[in-house]
Formats: sequence, C-alpha cells, structure tokens
Amino acid sequence: MPTSSDFTHLDAHAIGERLPHQGAVCQLERVLSCGENTISCETRAHQRPDNPLRLNERLGVFAGVEMAGQAMALHLALTATGQPDEASAEVVGDGDRDRHQAREGMITRASDLNPRVRRLDNLPDPLRIEVTCEAQVGEMARYRFSIRHRETVALEGGLSVLLSGD
Repeated sequence: MPTSSDFTHLDAHAIGERLPHQGAVCQLERVLSCGENTISCETRAHQRPDNPLRLNERLGVFAGVEMAGQAMALHLALTATGQPDEASAEVVGDGDRDRHQAREGMITRASDLNPRVRRLDNLPDPLRIEVTCEAQVGEMARYRFSIRHRETVALEGGLSVLLSGD
C-alpha cells in the first residue's frame, strides 16, 4: 500500500489524468495525504469564474458533492492494488507505478448531507476535501466526506458508488 507521502506531489494536471474528469471539470488541485482508507485534497476550484458547476455565476454548497465524488474516485485509483487489468484500476504512463486510472463508476446515493453554508464561491481560502472509505465490497463502495474551509465544515455527508465491472 502506498504511503501518504507517495501522492502529495500530484498537481491538478496529474490528478486529472487519474480521473474521468479533466480540464475545468476537475475540481481537485492537490493531494494533501492519502492512506488506505482516507484521502485529503485541496482546491481553489470554487473560486474559478469558469467553474462548470456554477449556476447564475454562483457555486452552491452542493457542488461539494461532486468535489467529494472526485476525491472518492481519486482515492480508489491511488489505492488500487493487484495486477492492472480491465476489472481493476490500470497503470498508465511510462512505468510510473503510482499513475493509476480511476475505474468508471456512478454515484448511486448521497446521504446525510449536512450543509453549513449556502455557497462555496465566496469562501476566500482553499477548500479541503476529506473522504473516508467506510466499506468496499465487490463493485460497491461507501464513503463519508467533509468539505472544509479553514477549520469550518461547509458540507458533510455520505456517498455510495457503483463501480463498473468491465
């Protein structure tokens, strides 16, 4: 299992290579730490005027669900083990063994959403996205997440994902 320091060098471009979302759609900019069950990421994507999650020039707090979903996908990609094949995360690139591609999946449930702010775009500092895997069985995974601004929780909740089996 990789240690948290193995992935802290990842920037927005490198993160985008590991997610099904690239460019402006990618909401994560930096990995702060990554362990067997948790990942912590940072972003200022909530401040970008071109953020595609904005509606009427505002970014509502529930855009944080997408941020958490991307952190969840990144965690699954970075902690993938075993031989790469079509049923697991595959290694991409020129021999860099920590370069994993996320499995395709779909969020099937968002639960216990607890917003503490209305908007994310007016928060001046980076957001910290933390996700923790509570369970992963076969093609299903369940995570808890929190989106923090400074030390204040902006949004927290749970996400379940169905991973593709192909």
